[in-house]
Amino acid sequence: MPRRPRPDKQQPTPPSENPAGALAWMLGVAAVAIGASIAGLGNELVQDDVSLLVENDRLHGLGQWREILTNPYWPPPHSPDLYRPITSLLLALEYSVGGGGPLPFRFTSYLLYAGLSIGVFSLARRLLPLGIAGAVALFFAAHPVHVEAVALAVGQSELLVGLFGTLMAIRYLDRRLTGEGDLSLRDWAFLAFLYAMASLSKEQGLVLPAILAALEISVLRLPRLRRLAPGYLLLGLAGAVVLLARQVALGGTVTGSFTAAALQGLDFGGRALTMLAVVPEWVRLLVWPAHLQADYSPREIVASAGFGGPEAIGAALIAIITLGAWFARRRAPAITFGLLWTAIALLPVSNLLVPTGIVLAERTLLLPSLGVGLAVGGALGAGAAWPIASGLSRWPAQAGRLALAAITLALVARSAARQRDWRNDAVFRTESVEDAPLSWRTRLSYGSYLFEAGRRDSALDHYRRALGLAPEAERWRVRNDLAEHYFAAEETAPAVEQLRASLSEAPEQEGTRHYLVLGLLSLGAYPEAAAQADSALARGGAADLFTELKLLADSARRLGVPPGGIRIRVRRMGQ
Repeated sequence: MPRRPRPDKQQPTPPSENPAGALAWMLGVAAVAIGASIAGLGNELVQDDVSLLVENDRLHGLGQWREILTNPYWPPPHSPDLYRPITSLLLALEYSVGGGGPLPFRFTSYLLYAGLSIGVFSLARRLLPLGIAGAVALFFAAHPVHVEAVALAVGQSELLVGLFGTLMAIRYLDRRLTGEGDLSLRDWAFLAFLYAMASLSKEQGLVLPAILAALEISVLRLPRLRRLAPGYLLLGLAGAVVLLARQVALGGTVTGSFTAAALQGLDFGGRALTMLAVVPEWVRLLVWPAHLQADYSPREIVASAGFGGPEAIGAALIAIITLGAWFARRRAPAITFGLLWTAIALLPVSNLLVPTGIVLAERTLLLPSLGVGLAVGGALGAGAAWPIASGLSRWPAQAGRLALAAITLALVARSAARQRDWRNDAVFRTESVEDAPLSWRTRLSYGSYLFEAGRRDSALDHYRRALGLAPEAERWRVRNDLAEHYFAAEETAPAVEQLRASLSEAPEQEGTRHYLVLGLLSLGAYPEAAAQADSALARGGAADLFTELKLLADSARRLGVPPGGIRIRVRRMGQ
C-alpha cells in the first residue's frame, strides 16, 4: 500500500501577501469587534470602575500624575496592591475629557479592542494562510469571554497588554525573517519600550519576553540564539526596572498584600492542586463560553483539599495539550506556538508563582485566548493540507464561509447580550447573583443593593446566605457591611451586635472597634465602650482618638447620661 504523503511544515507567511484581501479582513475584524461591544455603549460605571474611578480622586484628571506614578493602583482604603501607572494615566485622561462620564471610557475600550483584534489578524497572517488568519481574528474579536475586559473601563489594562504583546510578536517575527535574521539595537530598544509599557499597564505583561522565546523555538527555529542573548538581556533589564518601580510604589514588596480568600494559608502544593481544579474552567471559558459570571469567589471555586476528580481532569487536560504541542512542533508549529502562548499568559494568574487576589477572572483570559486562536488556526491549516496531500478534494469554500459566518454571528450575539449585564449597578448586582449563586461576594453585593432599595427582609436573607457561604476569614467583611446598613437605618443595636461578632472573628480591626465604641456610646453601654477603647489602645490604636472616646464614656457613666443621650450618626464605616 503506497505511503500517504505528508504535508510540508507550515512556514511563516510574508505579510505582503494579498494586501487587498488583508485590508478587507482587517475592516471586517474591526467591525466584528465593535459589533460585539457596542451594546454596552450606554452602560454606566459599575463594579471596579466605581472604586477605581468614581471614588478615586487621584484619577480625576492628570493633575496628580506624580501620585499616579508613585502610588499603588488601588487607592485607600483598599489594600495597596498592584502597580499600573500607564493604565491609570490613560484612565485619568479619559476622565478629564469626559468629566467623569462613561462615554470616553467606552470609546477608548472599543478602539483598543478593535486595534487589538486587527493586531491578532496581522500576527496570524504571518503564521497561517490568509483565510485562516482571518477566521482566527474573527474568533478573537467576537469571543464572549472578552466582554468583561471591554465592558469595564479598568479592563483597559488587559487590552493594553494584549496590544503591546501582539506588536512585540509582530515586530520580532518580521525582523527575524528579513536579511540575516538579526535584530538591531534599535529593534531591541523598541521591543524593550513596548515591554515596559505592557508591564506598567498590567502585571501579565512581565511574561511577554517568554512569548517571544516561544515564537523563536516553535516557529522560527533559526540557529541564532547566542546572537539574540544581548537583546533578551536588555528585555530582562527593562523588566527589572519595572519590578523596582513596583517595589517602591508598593512600599517594599513586589507582590502586594492581598491574597484571594480561596488561597489564604495554602503553600505551593495547595495552590498547584487548586490550579489543576481551575484548568477545566479555563478550557470551558476559552472553548465554549456559554455561561459567564463576574465573580468566582468561594464557594463558586474553593481551595483543593487533595487530588480528586477536578484535579485529575485538569492534569489530564494539561497532559493532552502538552502532547499536542509536542507532536505538532514540526508539521504545524503554529499549534505549538499558540499553546505555548496560552500557557505563558496563564502563568501569572495561575497562582503558581505567587498567590494573587484572584483564583479565576474572565478578564484575565483575554491574552491567553489569543494563543488558543492561533493554535486552532494552526490545526485548521494542518487539517486543510491533508486532503490536498492525499489527493482528496477540498471542502466546498462556500460551506466554510457559511460556517464561519454562523459561528461569528453566534459569538457576537452572546457578547452583545453579555455587555448589557453591566448597564447599571442594579442590573449588574442582580445578574451577578444569578450567574454565581454560590459566591458570598455576589450575595453580599446584592444584599447591599436590596437594602438601598428599601427591601430590608430580602436584604437580610442575602446577608445570611453570604455569611453561610463566606470563608471564616472573610465573614467579618459581611458583618461590617451589614452593620453599616443598620447604622444608616438608625438601628444601632443590631449594628453593634454585628460589630462585636466581626471583632471576635478579626480582632485587629481598628476602624471596626472605633465604630463599635461609637455605637455603644449611643446605646448608653458606657462601661463596655470604655473597655473597647482600652482594648484599642492596648493594640496600638490611634491614641488621641481612643483616649478621647474613653474619657467620653467614663464621663457619661459618672454623670448618668441616659441611653440615647449621646447621639452619633455613622454615615459610612469603611473597611
